[in-house]
Amino acid sequence: MALFLDFDNTLLDSVAIYEFSIQELTKRAKEYGLTSTKEFSQLYDAARKETKIELQDSPSNRLRLIYFKKMCLEKWGTLNPKWILKLEKDYFLFFQIGIQTFKKKYEKEYKVTFSLLEQISQKQKILFCTNENLRTQLIKMNTLLSKKLKYLVLSSEEVGKEKPSEKFFTKARELVKGETPVSMIGDSLKDDVEGALRYGIPAIHLKSVFSKKQTDLEERRIVLENVPKKNEYSYLETNDLRVALKLFL
Repeated sequence: MALFLDFDNTLLDSVAIYEFSIQELTKRAKEYGLTSTKEFSQLYDAARKETKIELQDSPSNRLRLIYFKKMCLEKWGTLNPKWILKLEKDYFLFFQIGIQTFKKKYEKEYKVTFSLLEQISQKQKILFCTNENLRTQLIKMNTLLSKKLKYLVLSSEEVGKEKPSEKFFTKARELVKGETPVSMIGDSLKDDVEGALRYGIPAIHLKSVFSKKQTDLEERRIVLENVPKKNEYSYLETNDLRVALKLFL
């Protein structure tokens, strides 16, 4: 058996950490040769928006390195590799600080979570299925996860397609080498829940990483379009990862 897990906003509040990292760069706008924090934000937002449009169907649309390159060209009209790489280096430095801060804030919750994951990993394979580039995910995992935990990771960068594509879930099945996926746990109804259900994998929707008031797993129903035979499916939902993981002990 194999348990599929999303990573971002499932095991870690990645949105908050991304925002923290960019905010830290923005504060240092003048150190990077820009006139103000406002200019940094304008350049970054424009570069990110442009990349998301140009690479809409590609996992590469998440690469900050591309954003920083566009910022450089917009500002100075010429390429400065040293400047671009400096921004990327600092970004990942702040990124790791953000993860460490989040991990410390939820130290008790993570202690239970890692214990549950380690118990599950003794009986079945754990595969993190992520819509991100591999380098970013390895940095997150190295900073956050217990070194004792045995797991696999599949990034959309390696597949060339993001969840909820059939290609991604087909590759995920191949990676666990014939083991039957017991569930896909994730925060995205589209990418994780719908994606899994379309390809015959049960799903659990996670409304938040952790919650002080945990809710039991509740059954929900969803209608999927362009699905043969039936179009209504059921999935489970909770507001705390620990509740979901206990189902697989």
